[in-house]
Amino acid sequence: MGKLTDFLLEDAPAGAEETLEVDIPGFPHPFLVRAITEGENKALRRGCRRVSVDKLTGQRVAETDQDLYNNRLVAACCAEPNFKDAQLQARYGVRGAEDLIDALLRPGQFVRLLVAVQQVNGFYTGMDELRDRAKN
Repeated sequence: MGKLTDFLLEDAPAGAEETLEVDIPGFPHPFLVRAITEGENKALRRGCRRVSVDKLTGQRVAETDQDLYNNRLVAACCAEPNFKDAQLQARYGVRGAEDLIDALLRPGQFVRLLVAVQQVNGFYTGMDELRDRAKN
């Protein structure tokens, strides 16, 4: 067996328990975001897909609603606060995690939280990392 297979057999998958605290201006305590698996990510994407029919060709076209996907990704990865909490949703007079996110966060706060979620899930490559790669 290879070294990577040995590692996977001995330990939990990489990033399975990875979390990150994120300070968002306007909130006295940090948000806690966690990594999700690719299986969870695919399910989120699938749920945000819209299928339409092209009137000229009659072919079905699938598109991902990126705003909905981003909201659902943040909701799935945010451990504290839990945007899926019914009591929290009732407090702000909304139904659903996506609506709670829209009610609680200003656009800049949402972007900061989304960037942290992307970072903990391995989507985000910082400028320092890109510069190091360019040097090598």
